Amino acid sequence: MVSVAYAKNKKELAWVYNFQHVVLVSKCRFKVFKNPKTQRVVMDAFREVEMQFNIRIKELSFGDDYAHVHMEVNVPRNLSMQQVEQILKSHSASKVFKEMPNFIKRYPRGSFWGGQPSGTRVGSVGENIIKNYIRRQDVSYEPFLPDRDEGKQMKLWFN
Repeated sequence: MVSVAYAKNKKELAWVYNFQHVVLVSKCRFKVFKNPKTQRVVMDAFREVEMQFNIRIKELSFGDDYAHVHMEVNVPRNLSMQQVEQILKSHSASKVFKEMPNFIKRYPRGSFWGGQPSGTRVGSVGENIIKNYIRRQDVSYEPFLPDRDEGKQMKLWFN
């Protein structure tokens, strides 16, 4: 692992990563992720954020209580952890309210996510521990990148 402080040139700096373990909790811990449609809408929103902001979600799973999401996210150098959380929360919440209008009954103030900060840095030693913890959650996510040759999406398999 190369940290920003030890990177010697721009080529080496391009491979620097800053993985954070992020937990996003639904407002009032409602069990909203029991519904597969809600899971799909939130995952689609996260994929859009990945592509638009160059954020890489390495692992993602919904908690076994269906009230939270665990992610291992690579935070780019041009964004802070708070900005990444804000982007993920705001985009997914707006997409949920747009595609599932009945959610406004449960969340009349328009807040889908809880407000507590939850990012913790993942070091090289703790990366496997965090990855296994996230994978043990209930529903998993397969990251993808667009296939530049054909315009299709290709799945990236976990290490």
